[in-house]
Amino acid sequence: MLPIQEVMEKLNVVMDPELDQSLVELGFIDDVKIEGSEVNVRFRLPTYWCSPNFAYLMASDIREKVSELDWVNNVTVELKDHSFSREISQGVSNQETFQEAFSKLSSGDLEQLRRTFKIKAFYSRQEKVIRHLLSKGMTEQRLVSLTVSELEEILTGDMKGAMLKDRYLLILTELGLYKDKRQPAFIDEDGKAVEIGAFRDHLLNIRRTRLSMEFNAFYCRNLLLTRYNLQDAGSDQNESLEVKGV
Repeated sequence: MLPIQEVMEKLNVVMDPELDQSLVELGFIDDVKIEGSEVNVRFRLPTYWCSPNFAYLMASDIREKVSELDWVNNVTVELKDHSFSREISQGVSNQETFQEAFSKLSSGDLEQLRRTFKIKAFYSRQEKVIRHLLSKGMTEQRLVSLTVSELEEILTGDMKGAMLKDRYLLILTELGLYKDKRQPAFIDEDGKAVEIGAFRDHLLNIRRTRLSMEFNAFYCRNLLLTRYNLQDAGSDQNESLEVKGV
């Protein structure tokens, strides 16, 4: 695999924390340059005033993921056309915390913000798995009784269902909510199983979360299209960046 392809694989798993979609899918990655063991990634956002803490999370995750490649010794990240481009680009490239980079502007806990959005993404992914199972004819009673092991078994051979399940279990693990395969498959953010009496209200609430995130993603993607006069943010981006990086 070419170095640019390895970098793009890493960037494909860097998510917008608010939208739970890949920066590549959203069209936010503007350019990748590779010189030996040094990688420079430039990204852009839909507006000049996008929240700096969200932008810092994305920039930090870009640096972290690309740095995982064993041949990479240095990663610089540049945020393009943003009100805090300099502070974010320099802060992340210098491995500063958000508080250090924005010491005069914010005392907020960036990791708590990250967790808040991970919880939203957790509920959105859970709703997609539940919706898929309901579309296959599974009853609500059966859904709330499923263990993780049973969920995996049921979705074996179901390509779409397996993909939704894998993404759901990944964020379950990231939040520290995945203990073992015997636990209930569908739980809340406190690790408590969803009970049948509360199932419909729970499903309605997490559906609202999923729809809100999908609407915001659609809105942001189209803001980006307009801002940079693009035809389709994210489409063929892997291919175009591979050409630049060769």
